[in-house]
Amino acid sequence: MVRFLHTADWQIGKPYGRVVDPDHRARLKQVRIAVIQRLAALVQQQQLDFVLVAGDLFDSPAPARSEVAQALSAIGQIPTPVLVIPGNHDHGGPGSLWHQGWFQELATDVAPNLQVLLERQPVVVAGAVVLPCPLLRQADVEDPLNWLQQLNTADLTEGPRIVLAHGSVQSFSAIDSLEASSNQLSLEQLPQGLCDYIALGDWHGLKQVASNAWYSGCPEQDRFPRSSDYASSQVLVVEVERGGSPAVSVESTGALQWHHLSMRLQGDADLDLLERQVQQRLGQRSGEDLLLLELDGQLSLTGAARLEAWLASLSSRLLRLKQRQRVRTLPSDAELAPLLERPGDPLFARVVSSLKEKSLRQDDVEQSRLAVLALRELQLLASQEI
Repeated sequence: MVRFLHTADWQIGKPYGRVVDPDHRARLKQVRIAVIQRLAALVQQQQLDFVLVAGDLFDSPAPARSEVAQALSAIGQIPTPVLVIPGNHDHGGPGSLWHQGWFQELATDVAPNLQVLLERQPVVVAGAVVLPCPLLRQADVEDPLNWLQQLNTADLTEGPRIVLAHGSVQSFSAIDSLEASSNQLSLEQLPQGLCDYIALGDWHGLKQVASNAWYSGCPEQDRFPRSSDYASSQVLVVEVERGGSPAVSVESTGALQWHHLSMRLQGDADLDLLERQVQQRLGQRSGEDLLLLELDGQLSLTGAARLEAWLASLSSRLLRLKQRQRVRTLPSDAELAPLLERPGDPLFARVVSSLKEKSLRQDDVEQSRLAVLALRELQLLASQEI
């Protein structure tokens, strides 16, 4: 029997191009390296035999040398062998990172426990047989598992057999699609009884796809959830013996918090509820959370201005604020009354009246939006008059 850590999709060097603030991008990149230290502590605490990384340790086949050095130094602190296969992001083709002399020398110096498996042949570690299925190109139309169908099992040792692969299984539903027609894994084509556990990478969430096959997901979440059952920021501790069913436990490892909040605003009063719900999620933290905020409904001019100011303040506390906003601004009668009741300035009142009509148009969203912006400016101008 062996006990090991199954992880995948570290994607060291991920650029986070949609995060505007360079300091926030740097923080997000650094946290992906910091999680390796927590994995080392977990391996030590649970006295595991080895670590399997099912592809995409790096985000590209040519990551920055400084990021490679940091990752390797962290891997070197893991007190067991660490076996890695290339995935689609860091594929093992000619000229890729894994073949570079400087990488091999650096790995030997700071991470002698690292084994990069570039060949499709059995590897024995701690009494287990690992059957690696590395990706040697970014997109492969051939099933990476195919070589296992011709494997001579008589030559294998008696230990548990573990397939290590990176790609998309056929059983994913449309909502879970990995958006790839290549690197397809046909688990059902594997010879009966060949393996005891299948350690998968590529899907960034936790998912069991067969009785003995799991995607571990990312050890540090890197995207907003695609569905309500999406789980990330974890690794799997697996205990397995030859011919037995694997015992799999989920261990949380992430440091950052990713939130998704949707709300329909029926009026300005709902802004208090929105602020309370966000505060409940953030607590007193700053610089540790990412929020996807989906809003629709309607607000007055005053409410829209309040929301805008609150969002600007909120974004300073977040590593990223992603918005999907469909909130319509409808000036209230109380807000428009001081602008329309101006007997000394009939032109001003006529302009406001015209803008009010345009702001209510349903057939021209852009004209309505511009009219609202103009009304807000006029409201501000009127409030500054002496």
